[in-house]
Amino acid sequence: MTSPKHTLQEKMVESNPSLESEINSARINALELKLETLSIITESLWNLLEDSGLDPKPDLKSEMAKVISDRGKRDAMTVHCPACHSQEKANAGYCQTCGESLDYSGDISPFDY
Repeated sequence: MTSPKHTLQEKMVESNPSLESEINSARINALELKLETLSIITESLWNLLEDSGLDPKPDLKSEMAKVISDRGKRDAMTVHCPACHSQEKANAGYCQTCGESLDYSGDISPFDY
């Protein structure tokens, strides 16, 4: 019969909280780096618009609302898989049931991937 102390030690080895913490910390750092990169890209594009003589400021909130709406519409679009005929999201690229390419040629933004 195993002692409660032995069982506790086995659980600690299996879960290894310090390893999980390190992995989560690495994931957070990677996400922060991606966020910083996207912020730099956005600011650079903004500056390019201003430098080219276009005024990007007048209707930024309206454009953001339009993008949110468009993304929602694209995310809601579905197609039928040509192989197994299951209904899939158009922007999935591949059937989640059988793995067949969906080859959807409709209006999908590169930001959907």
